[in-house]
Amino acid sequence: MTEDAHDKLKLMVVDDEPDNLALLYRTFRRDFDVVRAKSAIEALAILDQQGEMAIIISDQRMPEMLGTEFLSKTVNRFPDTIRIVLTGYTDVEDLVEAINAGKVFKYITKPWSPDQLKIVVQQAAETYRVVKQRTNELRRALRRESLFNAVTKAIHESLDYESMLHTIAATLGKAFTASQVILQPIEGDRLAPSVFLYQDSIYNSDESNPGDRDTPARLSEDNPLLQSVFTTREIQIEQASDTTLGHHHLLVPLAYQQDFLAVLSLQRADHAPSWSSEDIEQIRGVAEQASLAISQAKLYQRTQKQAEQMRAELEVARQIQGNLLRQSWPELDGMKVQACCYPAREVGGDFLKSMPIPRVTFGLRSGMCLAKGFRQPCSWPVQFRYCGENCPKNPPQNRTL
Repeated sequence: MTEDAHDKLKLMVVDDEPDNLALLYRTFRRDFDVVRAKSAIEALAILDQQGEMAIIISDQRMPEMLGTEFLSKTVNRFPDTIRIVLTGYTDVEDLVEAINAGKVFKYITKPWSPDQLKIVVQQAAETYRVVKQRTNELRRALRRESLFNAVTKAIHESLDYESMLHTIAATLGKAFTASQVILQPIEGDRLAPSVFLYQDSIYNSDESNPGDRDTPARLSEDNPLLQSVFTTREIQIEQASDTTLGHHHLLVPLAYQQDFLAVLSLQRADHAPSWSSEDIEQIRGVAEQASLAISQAKLYQRTQKQAEQMRAELEVARQIQGNLLRQSWPELDGMKVQACCYPAREVGGDFLKSMPIPRVTFGLRSGMCLAKGFRQPCSWPVQFRYCGENCPKNPPQNRTL
């Protein structure tokens, strides 16, 4: 069960008898990072300073408080900690109550055997690792789901492409406690001039470089880190200790399929911790979600621009058609001509304007297609209506030839 110093679990031993405390320390110092406390009060103070312990072994009978009482005070703060009680008395009721309440993993009676106690502590260590692993997996899953929901909600509430980019920058900046976020789109494998910025309140209140806030933040294509992003399409990180900029820097490519959409820059002050591997994995997942949303928003934006362009071209076509279409008709003896010409009213083609045919001897209804002012081959229905003096009572109407 020997582990490297960095991988050793923390084991706290609490006993008011110095000999027992020393024996517990000698028994486990090779396999654990052992923390000693001579009383429950001292143990609570150490927990306040050092935080969670993997395992706590406590004597039951101590002057200031019982071992079970001390252990119960650690449950809410450190629910994953495994607790073991050593007792030389028959405190059956107290022990059973503590075990049933889940506050104590096992109890060992005095005098205890080192080998027996090692087996119990080894079981406790294995249990702690399993519980901790599952707790971390659940915490990561809940954080990922919460983050994805927040990003999805923010994206859906965005009104257009630009507001979506602003929302993505602000949402990721808040979620990953970045002091500054820069989101810069990519156009033709180069950075676009538009920049979408988020800065937290601490950054805005920092008076160390007030002039910097007057200059719009922008990524530089000469930055080696950015060049690596363009080359590898992978997340690049730069620690504050590796640069003279005085902050941690994380560059995230936003790409969907083969389309390189944008670059996301997250920064943290040098006094703040850098991003952990878990953070980077979460950022990678959110970046995929954001990339899909940006791709769809860009497609919608292109569609809107194309529709606006088509409407502008149609307006020009309407003016051309208005000039080309005939608006006056010849006068023929013995015949009355009723006709009209209309330009296209919607993108996608001309239309035939229906008009009523009065009760006349012979009527003809036809149409022709004009595309953007020019005649195009078109098949249009030709209809007629005939009614003479001797026509039937209910003559056929609108027959198609």
